[in-house]
Amino acid sequence: MTPNWAVGDECQLPATAAIWLTNDPQPGLVLVEFVDAHGRPHWLVDKCAIFGADLLPTSTYPRPTSIRCSIDAIDGDIATVRPWWTISCGGLSFLFDVPADVLVPMTAG
Repeated sequence: MTPNWAVGDECQLPATAAIWLTNDPQPGLVLVEFVDAHGRPHWLVDKCAIFGADLLPTSTYPRPTSIRCSIDAIDGDIATVRPWWTISCGGLSFLFDVPADVLVPMTAG
């Protein structure tokens, strides 16, 4: 059953941790990828602890993970999401249109 999403809801966007990049800075950097609602691929790089899975340098890649987001807008079956950890640059925010039915409710912990 797909949740009835609303603006401001917190969610997880399923993604794939494609590759471990480096151990520095600690706790290490990983490249994560997903495809948006328009079929465009996106790649995000950040510390492994940012993403929603136990990602280690010794893990097998690629592997499932998630990106914690909040919903900025809903237009039919497309949700515009904002990753929690991103900042805006020059007034531009990191926003992604994704199929609303792929989003997962936040879990405790």
